[in-house]
Parts: sequence; structure tokens; C-alpha cells
Amino acid sequence: MNTTVPTIIFDLNYASSMSPSETKALASQLTKSYASNRRSATPFKLVFGGAGFLGSPLRAQLAKQDFDRWSNVTVEDSSEPWRCRSEPIIYLTADSDSVLSGVSPSSVFIIGGLVDHVEKPNFSLDRATRNDVSTARLPLLSAVKITTHNKEKNNTEHVDVSTLAVVQLLHSFYAFREWPLAIYNCPSFHSAPLRKFIHWKPPYDFLNDVENGGRPYRLGEGFNLTAGGFRPPTKEDIDNIKKKRIE
Repeated sequence: MNTTVPTIIFDLNYASSMSPSETKALASQLTKSYASNRRSATPFKLVFGGAGFLGSPLRAQLAKQDFDRWSNVTVEDSSEPWRCRSEPIIYLTADSDSVLSGVSPSSVFIIGGLVDHVEKPNFSLDRATRNDVSTARLPLLSAVKITTHNKEKNNTEHVDVSTLAVVQLLHSFYAFREWPLAIYNCPSFHSAPLRKFIHWKPPYDFLNDVENGGRPYRLGEGFNLTAGGFRPPTKEDIDNIKKKRIE
């Protein structure tokens, strides 16, 4: 039986570019990404790599989340944790000129461990370019438009989304093999904070609440937004939300 699955490498070599609050936020994103991966029907291989990572503030934050007990992860103390791999490697960055075509069992993706409460343009793209690593961005416009504080990136595929959203979307594409359907089935795109900045394109435009500025409907209690138990809202779900407003 073929047990080959995609690999995600978290490039944790941006410590000097992040504030303590950004480091704490990254630890939260990595913890949620690990949990989401575990709940997936097909967990990917996860690699946490960074020079001096074991003694870093990020590692200290992850220790609060029982990082030492996380299963099926690899830790590499390296400034280039993707080296010595024979498979094609793609560094995922919203600033790339190339668009990601798909996800295969042999895929190896690098996700930059970088939180940017303060704008950090092209950080991941420049790092990938310096190290001769191919890059790609996610085809977000196949299903949604996303607004952002960066007006130049508004409603383009160059919008940054969270580490958790990237991980969940890769899993979703691996399951559904079609980008619009994968985005529709991705929990992060229906959850705060990302949900508030999204406008769904047809055939998923029924999710837009025209009475609330076109933002997607808030699904409310009783709707499971966690990976593993998640299902995307249907037209019937949205109709029920509308009926409750009238009542």
C-alpha cells in the first residue's frame, strides 16, 4: 500500500523579523495547524525547521502547548530545512508570480513561519529566491475575493492568509482535487478572522449576506468549524439563517 503523503516544512528562520507578540501569534497558528493536520483524513508529514529553533522564544511558546509530545513531526535545527530532498519543492508565498497547480503525494511545500502585524513585503519570496527555491501562490480568485489593509493586494491572489488557512487549504485540495471546491470546503474560509474579509464568487455567492454589506453569513452556534468535523454551509443552511432573522 502506498503511504506517501505530502510534506509541509514550516520555515522558522524569521525570528529576528518578528516582535514578541508576532512570535506568540505564530506559535498559536502552528499549534492550530498541527491539530488540524492530526484531524485530517490524510495527515501530511510536518517538519519544523529553523536555525537555533530549540532554544528560541518560539520554541518556548510552543512548549506551553506540549510541543514535545506532538506526534509524527520532525524537527530540524537548520537555516535551510529543505536541503537534501530529492522531491520538487515549492515555497508558498502570496507574492509569487506563479500559481500553485495542485497537490500530489510527493509534494513538498514550504510555509514561511512569519506573522506580519507590521507589513513585511516579499520576505518569503526574497528568501526563496536567494536559495533558488521555486515559489507559488494559492489560486484564491477561483472562489473568493479578499479585502485587506494593503490596498495594492485587495481582491487579488497576492493577499496573505494565515498559516492555518494555508495548511487547511492544501488538505482540502488533496481531498477534492479542484480549487474552488477546495476553498469552499476549507474551514478557515468560514471562520473568523478570515471570514470577515471574504466575498464569495459564484456558485458560492449564496454565502454573501447582502443585508450586511455582502460579508459572508455568520454561521452561529451548532455549526462545527473544526477540521475533521467540518462541513461547508449549504443553501439550505443559509435559508434557515434568513428565516430565523424574520422570526
